[in-house]
Amino acid sequence: MANEVTVIYSSRTGNTEKVAKQLAEALGATCHSVKDTSAVPEGADLCVGTWIDRGTADAGAKKYIESLRGRRVFLYGTLGAEPDSEHAEKCIANIRALFDPSNEILGAILVQGAIDPMLIEMFKSMPKDNVHAFTEENAARYAAAASHPDENDFAQVIAAAKEALA
Repeated sequence: MANEVTVIYSSRTGNTEKVAKQLAEALGATCHSVKDTSAVPEGADLCVGTWIDRGTADAGAKKYIESLRGRRVFLYGTLGAEPDSEHAEKCIANIRALFDPSNEILGAILVQGAIDPMLIEMFKSMPKDNVHAFTEENAARYAAAASHPDENDFAQVIAAAKEALA
């Protein structure tokens, strides 16, 4: 990695923050919440992390992403769905579209994260024809997501970032 690297994250339940801290440690980088990016060096390459909210970056990450100009950026994030799903692909495309064209997106990866228990409760009140409605199938997916992000998820993000930043 030729340039200094800074890891930025937005996290609601701690999933993305956990990934950010593991990534920063592996890269020897500083780590900052999107709420405090005043110390981010101007020329540093960025690893920008978000949790997925309605198919794109959450509001805090979105605001930060839209402010960036002329940066080299690696994207990472967490979502409740399977990371190799069509939904995850659409999420990455939606996030990429938030960036000003002056930025260079070096790569992107999403890994699974535990779903906020408050969201699961909200899903229980949704009509059964809603994609997020609480069903036995969705309950199994929520349970599977509960153990994430895990060591394998951290390793995947670290490997993807190292490759992208090389």
